[in-house]
Amino acid sequence: MERMSRGSHSAGSSAWRVRVARGAAHLRADLSFAIIDAFLISLAYLAALELRYLDQAGGVPSGLFGSLFTFLPVAILVHIFFNVVLGAYGHVWEYASIAEAKLVAVSTVIATAVNLTLVMAYRALFDRLGPVPFGTIIWGGLLGLFGMGLVRFRSRLFSFRREHGEEGPLRSLIVGTGRAAADFARYAGKSTEIVGFVSVNAGAGVKRLAGLPVVGPLNQLPELIDHHRIDQIVVSEGGARLARQVLDQCMWVDVALRIMPDIDMVLAGELASTDPRDLEITDLLPRPTVSTDLKTVAELIRGKTVMVTGAGGSIGSEIVRQLLMFDPETVYALDRDESALHEATLQWLVVGARRPRTVLCNIRDRDRVRRVFEECRPQIVFHAAALKHVPILQHYPDEAVKTNVVGTLNVMDAGREVGVERFINISTDKAVAPSSVMGATKRISEMLTQAAHARGDGALYSSVRFGNVLGSRGSVVPTFIHQIQAGGPVTITDPDMTRYFMTVDEAVQLVLQASAMADGGEIFVLDMGEPVRIGDLAHRMIRLAGLVPGRDIELKVIGRRPGEKMQEVLSWEPLQFTEHPKIGVARPGYPGPVTVLDTIELLEELAAVGDSAGATRVLRNMACKTWRGDEVVDLRALEGDLAPWN
Repeated sequence: MERMSRGSHSAGSSAWRVRVARGAAHLRADLSFAIIDAFLISLAYLAALELRYLDQAGGVPSGLFGSLFTFLPVAILVHIFFNVVLGAYGHVWEYASIAEAKLVAVSTVIATAVNLTLVMAYRALFDRLGPVPFGTIIWGGLLGLFGMGLVRFRSRLFSFRREHGEEGPLRSLIVGTGRAAADFARYAGKSTEIVGFVSVNAGAGVKRLAGLPVVGPLNQLPELIDHHRIDQIVVSEGGARLARQVLDQCMWVDVALRIMPDIDMVLAGELASTDPRDLEITDLLPRPTVSTDLKTVAELIRGKTVMVTGAGGSIGSEIVRQLLMFDPETVYALDRDESALHEATLQWLVVGARRPRTVLCNIRDRDRVRRVFEECRPQIVFHAAALKHVPILQHYPDEAVKTNVVGTLNVMDAGREVGVERFINISTDKAVAPSSVMGATKRISEMLTQAAHARGDGALYSSVRFGNVLGSRGSVVPTFIHQIQAGGPVTITDPDMTRYFMTVDEAVQLVLQASAMADGGEIFVLDMGEPVRIGDLAHRMIRLAGLVPGRDIELKVIGRRPGEKMQEVLSWEPLQFTEHPKIGVARPGYPGPVTVLDTIELLEELAAVGDSAGATRVLRNMACKTWRGDEVVDLRALEGDLAPWN
């Protein structure tokens, strides 16, 4: 999807927020550091006073502690002042080194000298001893320096890094030559032996960093791993995009791969800035993280009664989970599968005090759906119930019609009768120029929302279209995971087949955002990023598991299954922009409401008698025909002049 000019504004705004967050994080760290220093200086001067009179029988003379407590605020302010002036704060907490140690030492020497000068001036001015002995100030400065240095170098003095068993440290190369790479090299514990750095930019000209060599460019990574006997690669910059390049470079190399955390994880406190993490499945997706305007979604959902069909599925259950965070009056979770509802209920328990009300109902049962809606009287409906497995539905078009087409109409009719305000239909990229029964039924469900809006009964009807969701039941990712765990083979239909992928929480965030933006009649299209080759995905997932494709896990090409496309698209029509950079609007042509309803009546008749061939023909003619507008066509009279599906 093309980006609007506001997309760059959004990116700039996001970058500004990150800078502000970074500044706030450093300010909090500096303030905490100054408080710790003040405490350490106080302890140091108290200990110094005790040491000064340790060899005397009477101990510290009476009244001297009172004089010290009077002098301490001055001494602390002097030490903190020179720490600030000489730059002993700022990045010290995160990047302590010998240079910072010198700053602290110089600051302490100057502060001690100033404190001695102040005491001498006091004695000269008032012609008497006090307020504290010179020895206390000198020893207080030395002990304070020891304490402040200990705090700053605690990570080097006391390493809490996990050891690598008895096999010795992991020989590691760091990909990148930036600050994060240098910091990781400084902070790496005993379990990691940094051999050197790998340059991402061949023309950077960096030869050494943090006392270690830059051993070569990224395009020579496999050779560098072999030559230096490397156990681990750490990607220090470039995020998931560079991590995918490194993963592809190391596809057939037996080496562990890790990545430095992004700024969001560091600011959230999930990881320190120098703690590498394992690669995750989301790192394999060539797409950035989405953001949602929670305020508009909250305004839509707060205090409303919401119905979610297909609530036991991956998308439906996540919709329910996220809805519960926006203070709805009631959320009804409807599904025909009691086991799926039960499993989803256990997940919803952790969201908060509010619980959804489960409804066991099959959307094919028109009368039952109407009774449920009459009892629950929802104001907003998210319709996620559908049969979705392409190869299976290709053989059972009558069953696909009963759920995906007739079931959708049943839910819409029941909602209309009780005055539903918004109806959001969950669609799929397979509805675009469909090559399968499943895709055709979903395109007709989109037409239903378009026709309902054109009919104008006061409610807002919209569809939201997106591609594959990571982790959904029966999708390729969990299939690959199960096959890898079983030792293979990993079966792929065609290595050059491409698919769009998105995490389920991101997809649902955008579904909720689109629902808040709806004016009626839209088909919202989510920006899924770049399509992923199935062959690449399989190879990367095998490497993600720490295995080598072809050596540890066999890959087996089984060929395309019935109804599958080589490439999916999200829209053939130009997308209209919206206020959200990740959401566009498609407005494909559709027949008039009369034709839509007549076609569904015909499909219902064919499905009822098990006429699979007839149902397939009508589905293809309805979903694949180019419609120009409010056309009235008798699909019984149309011949199947379109190319048959595979």
